[in-house]
Amino acid sequence: MAEPGSDAVGQAMDRAELWFMCRAGFVETVSAVGLVAGLPATKIVREEWPAFGIVEVDQALAERAASLAIGRELRSLDALHLAAALALPGEDLTFATWDVRLHAAAGAEGLKLLPETLG
Repeated sequence: MAEPGSDAVGQAMDRAELWFMCRAGFVETVSAVGLVAGLPATKIVREEWPAFGIVEVDQALAERAASLAIGRELRSLDALHLAAALALPGEDLTFATWDVRLHAAAGAEGLKLLPETLG
């Protein structure tokens, strides 16, 4: 699904050893692809999903996301994605987003960003 940043994300994913996504990202991705390209197009999302390391949404992650949502003025799903990224170990993590508010929040939390800057 072509949208701003698709090429950059694809290139970054080609270089990365591992990919991670919050469990809620499955719903978000299937919904976005299905609404744009139709139900049959969601098959590829379902087939590729096992390639991702999944960060499960448990109470601790939900609490962190709720705090981020309020403290960083984020939408619910954006806060879940950011909380999931912050739960992962490692210094080589890159957080990809083209949403201005989420990008600023992730940067403020110390994450390496793709793209490095917006605008």
